[in-house]
Amino acid sequence: MTSDHAFGSVRWLVQYEELHHHLRELPDVTDLRPPGAQFRITVCAGHLLLPWHYSSRGDVDIARTRPGRTLSRFARGLLALCGPEPRYQQDTLPLMPLSDQEADGRSELREALDRLPVEPKVLLIGYACNSEAGLLRVCWGEAALRGNGDLEWQHVEELPTPGDAAQGRRGVAA
Repeated sequence: MTSDHAFGSVRWLVQYEELHHHLRELPDVTDLRPPGAQFRITVCAGHLLLPWHYSSRGDVDIARTRPGRTLSRFARGLLALCGPEPRYQQDTLPLMPLSDQEADGRSELREALDRLPVEPKVLLIGYACNSEAGLLRVCWGEAALRGNGDLEWQHVEELPTPGDAAQGRRGVAA
């Protein structure tokens, strides 16, 4: 495309479908449609694969990225339910519970997750792209969600992009 229109709300929905489209033929790949969602989550060998557009530039290291508003409330909820525990977690204030909407969303999601054969883990599939250069970087890894909304990466690995294959490069572990 010649504009960034597809990199807004349309991209958010399509990223889930594209991830599933590219992985659906692999063994142990299924999907899970969260309650009320217009998309499905790809499940591979007990891992929920969550796509995350973390940058529009290829020189940005995913492990140093602060998610801010780019990581959806849905992804944060899944990380809170199924992600690894952070090494350090500040106690929450007793008078600051989840909002009713957040609590309802997490309970419905918990019910959907309980239908899976094993307790899933969350893997973030981070990618950097823009409308001019296309896909610049792809990484996957496990991250814990801290109380302040930042991610604490347990493991990150860079994956090769189609451009790497054309140029003879391979992904390197971060």
